Amino acid sequence: MKKKLLILGMIFTMAVSSAGCGSSTSDNSGKTDKQTATVQDSQNDTSSDSKSDNDKKDTKYKSADEITMDDLMSHDETPAEDFEFNDNSDEIVIDKYVGKDPIVVIPDEIDGKKVIGFSFMNDKNIVAVRIGDNITEIDRYAFGNAENLKYLVLGKSVKSIDGGNFFGTNLKELILNDGLEKIGEDEFTYYVDPPLDNSGMDLKIPESVTEMHLRDFHLIVKAGSYAEQYAKEYAESNNLTYTVE
Repeated sequence: MKKKLLILGMIFTMAVSSAGCGSSTSDNSGKTDKQTATVQDSQNDTSSDSKSDNDKKDTKYKSADEITMDDLMSHDETPAEDFEFNDNSDEIVIDKYVGKDPIVVIPDEIDGKKVIGFSFMNDKNIVAVRIGDNITEIDRYAFGNAENLKYLVLGKSVKSIDGGNFFGTNLKELILNDGLEKIGEDEFTYYVDPPLDNSGMDLKIPESVTEMHLRDFHLIVKAGSYAEQYAKEYAESNNLTYTVE
């Protein structure tokens, strides 16, 4: 009888111990699952934040197709750190654009020094450019092979725009300033031409212009102006059409 009671006691003790162990395993497992889920949620949130930051970075600037002339005209001046230049003299000539914004507004001055020149040759990023008011000449090839350039507005002090400036570009609209005197350099080598895919584009000529070397434009000219005389004389040889206002 005593042996039977002893055996039953041992069986009862083992059963209680087994049940207790099972409960502990279940609790630990539950806690582990909960912690794992929390870590995964945190990782998902971090990934989402990172993606959001990248999206913001990618959409900071408009694409070439979205940019308009109005965007250029209302744009702030481009900061000095977006240019490479030598500032060892009293005036600055911009050697290169290193910014990411496809709209560039050349400032009149950098650190109190007049910006008198620039070159954007072979630049693949710029889409729209407005020239500063201290620049008097657009040098030959200044925009050569700037393949995405669509819009250009000259500053009020520009007196001449040299030839060869728009080959390899995507120029759609060029606004010349009142006070401009010369377009192109000579009749044989350094014309100002539109890009090949926009031959015949409109170009309004200010009355101040007294010398032109142009081909393949549709000129908009004032009655009695030098530009009207030029358009009549060179319409056939230079593939020009014109409208008199």
